[in-house]
Amino acid sequence: MSGLVQHSNRLKYSFEFFPTSQQEEENEFWRVVGNLEPFEPEFFSVTYGALGSARKKSLETVEQLHIHTNTQIAAHLTVVDSTKADTDFVLETLWNQGIRRIVALTGDSRGDQSWNSGYHNALELIGAIKKAGDFDISVAAYPEVHPKAESAQSDMDCLKAKLDAGANRAITQYFFEVDTFLRYRDQLAKAGIDKPVIPGILPIHDFFKVRKFSKRCGATIPDYYAIHFAGMEGNAAAQHQLALDLALELCEKLVQEGVDQLHFYTLNRSDLVLQIVKQLSYKIEFENNLQQVA
Repeated sequence: MSGLVQHSNRLKYSFEFFPTSQQEEENEFWRVVGNLEPFEPEFFSVTYGALGSARKKSLETVEQLHIHTNTQIAAHLTVVDSTKADTDFVLETLWNQGIRRIVALTGDSRGDQSWNSGYHNALELIGAIKKAGDFDISVAAYPEVHPKAESAQSDMDCLKAKLDAGANRAITQYFFEVDTFLRYRDQLAKAGIDKPVIPGILPIHDFFKVRKFSKRCGATIPDYYAIHFAGMEGNAAAQHQLALDLALELCEKLVQEGVDQLHFYTLNRSDLVLQIVKQLSYKIEFENNLQQVA
C-alpha cells in the first residue's frame, strides 16, 4: 500500500494489559510482554482493580513490569469505591516505586459505600495526581460518546476539562471504522483540543464476546463484521485471518490519515497484536527505504 507514511518515519505503539491471577496466566502474560517489548513501545499500561486484592495485584503487576522491563509503565487509577486516603496512598506508592505515568479514569463502581468520601471523577483525580507529583497523565476519550454522557457536547467538554487540568493526552475507546475516528478528530479540533488523542485498537479474538461487551461500552460494530464472522463459525483459522485483515486495514488507514501512535488493548494476548505491529512496521520500513532511494 503506497502512502502509508505521512507525518512520521516511526509509528509509535503502546499496549494495555490486565493483572493475572493464575500461574498459567502469569506465564502467558510475561510471554506476551516479551513479544511486544522489542517494538520499543512508548509505554505498557496496566488496568486497575479498585478493591482489596484486585488493587494489590494491579500495583504488584505495575511494579514487576517496572523492574523487569525497559519500557515505561502507566498505572491505571480509578476513583470508584475508594476513599481519598486510598487514592492518595496509591499515588504515593506509585511515586515511591518510580512510576511516573498514570491513566486517570473514573471507573465503573461495584458499590457506593466509599464513593462520597473519595474523589468523584477523573477531573478531581487529575487534581490529586498533580499535587502528588510530576506524573505524566493520560485520560479516556470516546469517539462515539461515553454511554453515561448527557450529550456529545457534554462529553467533549469533559474531555477538554481533563486536558486543560493537566492531562497530557487522551486514549480513545476502541472503534472499528476509520471514519469514526476522523469525525472525532475534526470535532476535537473544533473544540480547540490540540493535545494528542491516541486511537485505541481492539483486535477481535472472539467476535461474539466483543459484540456483547461493545453494547455496554457504546462501541459500534459494523453490520458487515457480523455477516463475515457468522459465516466462519467453527473455523478458528479463518476467524483469526479475518480479524487480522480487519484490524490491519483499520490501522493502515489511520496511519495514512496522519496518526503516528496506536494504543492496543491486548487482552493479554499477543498473537494478533504482534502480527499487526510486525506488518505495519515492515511496511513503514519498506516505504522509508523507497523514499531514501528516490
